[in-house]
Amino acid sequence: MSRLMLVKAFKVAALVGTALLVINQFDALFGDAELRIIPAVLTYCVPFAVFMAGQLSNQQGSPSGPR
Repeated sequence: MSRLMLVKAFKVAALVGTALLVINQFDALFGDAELRIIPAVLTYCVPFAVFMAGQLSNQQGSPSGPR
């Protein structure tokens, strides 16, 4: 796992997570509903985990990747 891969994963998580957070908790962010903290944090964790799993799977499946 390289540092570049982690940086990319954090960027993807920030972009996708923010979009999902706005979609899922719009009323909490712009209205009068209560913000649910645990789902908000998990909203960022999911795209991070999916990106990392995809990258690691790709490296293991390619002939030039680490084994």
